[in-house]
Amino acid sequence: MVNYPSFLRNARKTPENGQKQGMGILNDLRARVAGVNDGLQSGELVRNVIVRHPDDILELQKLQLFQGLAADGQNIRPYYTEDLKPNGYFYTVESAKRYSAWKESGINYPYSVQRNPDAPNLYINGRFHDELGVRFNAQSVGIVGTTGYSKGIIAKYGIKTFGLMMANWMVVFVERGAYNELMNELRTRLYGI
Repeated sequence: MVNYPSFLRNARKTPENGQKQGMGILNDLRARVAGVNDGLQSGELVRNVIVRHPDDILELQKLQLFQGLAADGQNIRPYYTEDLKPNGYFYTVESAKRYSAWKESGINYPYSVQRNPDAPNLYINGRFHDELGVRFNAQSVGIVGTTGYSKGIIAKYGIKTFGLMMANWMVVFVERGAYNELMNELRTRLYGI
C-alpha cells in the first residue's frame, strides 16, 4: 500500500470549483517539474550557474593551455615541428626543436605542469594568456581573444583548441561549487524555496 502525502489523503471537494484541493497542488508540482525539464533541455539552468564562474573557467583554460591540451583533451596542434614555412612559423624542424627546448628550460612559467614539449602551450611572456576572456551566449560558453593579437592566435590554432576539456568542467562543477549551485537552482524551481 502506498502512503500518499497528507494533502492528498485529506483532499476534499471545494464548493467553489468542485475539484479536490490536492489536484491543484499536483498540477502546480507538474508545472514545476515541466519548468525544470524545460530549463535542463534548453540549457538555461546550467547557463545560470556557469555564468557565475568566469574566473574559474579562465583560470582552468590557462592551466589547460600550459599543459599543451586542447578542448578535446588532445595535444594542441600544429606541433612546433609541424609549424613550418611557408605557412608556419619555423624554417626548419631543427629550429622548432631548439625553440621547444628553450621553452622547456628558459621560461618562468606560473604553473608547473607536464606536457608534450612539441605541443604548443601558447605562452612566452603571458601576454596571450592575459588577453583571453570568457563569453557566454544563450547556448554556449566560449574562450575569446580580447585584442587583435589574441584573436590572431586563436584564429591560427582554431576555435576548437579553446574551451575546457571535460576534466576541467568537472573541476568547475565539483571543486568550485557549480554542482551545488545547480542543485539549489533545481530545488528553487521544484519547491519554490
